[in-house]
Amino acid sequence: MKIFGKAVAVALGALMVGSAVSGCTQATVFGNYLQDLSWSYKDDTSTMTIGDYIYYNYSAYYTASNKVENGTGDFLDQKLKDDDGKEMTAREFIAQTSDEACKHFLYVNKTFKDMKLKLTSDEIASYKANADQNWTYGRKTFEAYGISKDSFIEAGYENPAKLEAIFKGLYQEGGKKEVSLDELKKYYESEYVNYNYISIPLYETTTDDEGKSSSEKKSSDEVKKIKANLDKYVKAINDGTSYADEVKVYMKDYETETDPTVSATSILKNAGLGEEIEKAFSEMKDGNAKYITVGEDGDSPMAYLLYRGNIKDESKKLGSDESLRYSTLVNMKSEEFQKDVKAAVKNYKCEINKEAVEKYPSTMFITEPPTEAATSDEISADAEVQS
Repeated sequence: MKIFGKAVAVALGALMVGSAVSGCTQATVFGNYLQDLSWSYKDDTSTMTIGDYIYYNYSAYYTASNKVENGTGDFLDQKLKDDDGKEMTAREFIAQTSDEACKHFLYVNKTFKDMKLKLTSDEIASYKANADQNWTYGRKTFEAYGISKDSFIEAGYENPAKLEAIFKGLYQEGGKKEVSLDELKKYYESEYVNYNYISIPLYETTTDDEGKSSSEKKSSDEVKKIKANLDKYVKAINDGTSYADEVKVYMKDYETETDPTVSATSILKNAGLGEEIEKAFSEMKDGNAKYITVGEDGDSPMAYLLYRGNIKDESKKLGSDESLRYSTLVNMKSEEFQKDVKAAVKNYKCEINKEAVEKYPSTMFITEPPTEAATSDEISADAEVQS
């Protein structure tokens, strides 16, 4: 389970005059001195290529375009608010975000080295496979901006993989902030809910001769019968009948051979069940059932048979299910971890090659007409890496 961004899907179609500059040595003369423009940021552990910087600058540019009122053309002087609510121009936001991303890159590399961590062969193969696939889609665009494949992989895939390795190294067994199995179970049992539900439409859908569908509420007698059945199931479960046995009764009543239950264990606010269902589950006790109706004022009302399972039974799986254990650890500690990383990055000391950075301003990404820019869905996935 990845904790800091999905595999990037790169931008397509944006064509600009330029060449791939990352990975090759560039120089220019300032006075009597030869200035190396092949690198952008560095510390005593890593040196970032200029392509790494452009990659992050490009992502920041796209993020800004979604924050301003009109993100097409030259929007750099428009005002926006950053994630902390501070107002600034898009130009200032891009500069700030790019700078933070580069310092973040260096911090991750240094911490990864200091902790003596290594990526497994499977982790390396995974991020390289994702990178290779997405590079194929956007190679021309990224090379036109000055981003080589090496920089694309290093900034967009390898560095996030190292960040996740740092998280694991800190919080998993043997780490400085190791979270024990008992601590995980305590968190799991207090934050997670084992939810089960069956949904029953209180309406009928019809299709006319032209293929258009419409919804009509079931008759009051039909709805009354459904609710009476739901009352019966709820009473039986709360009186001690198992949920599984009562589902068999439901299946017989409605002449179905397939168990219609939707079942999962999750933090309710992350489950995507809808406000009314989540509220109902949050008010229930483990082992209890109830039914609710949703949307009775509209054309498509629904009834739901809800059952909240025993979370302690579910938490026992943490001892043997490595994937569940890690996903729980992520939910428990990722916010704390990211807060600590952000604080460390804010004051991170490094050297910046200003001449190189200033050679590639955010104005280079402005395209006219807007249709020449890469499509938003494809760039947005790429920008998520910087989240």
